[in-house]
Amino acid sequence: MSTNTFARNVASDKMKRLGFTVIQNGRDFIVRGKRINVRGCNINNGMAQKTGPGWNRLDPKKFDYCVCVAFDKDLDTVRYFIFSRKEVEEFPNVVWKNTPKLKNIMLKQEDEKLDSLIKSSEDAWGKIK
Repeated sequence: MSTNTFARNVASDKMKRLGFTVIQNGRDFIVRGKRINVRGCNINNGMAQKTGPGWNRLDPKKFDYCVCVAFDKDLDTVRYFIFSRKEVEEFPNVVWKNTPKLKNIMLKQEDEKLDSLIKSSEDAWGKIK
């Protein structure tokens, strides 16, 4: 199972347990009339070990909210970070020249404002209105 497939499965289950009605729409979900994009990160994989855990190539124009799921290789620890489109737009652009408008969110930020945003977004399901 791919990282993002696992993330979509656990995020969908979590939203349902929280009382949300979740409608699958392609790779995204519709919750309360809002498009929810879900991305996963295995914090133990090689890339995450080199660059730090995070999610890249996020296109804020394609969602209202992004649920970023971080998990360990044993799937014992699953963490959820919920960001609005506006919040994702605050993060830096991806550095690849062919995707200049896409965003990159890393769990560990040197910028205090972004670090605070990440911390306040963990399990912030109430943002989805």
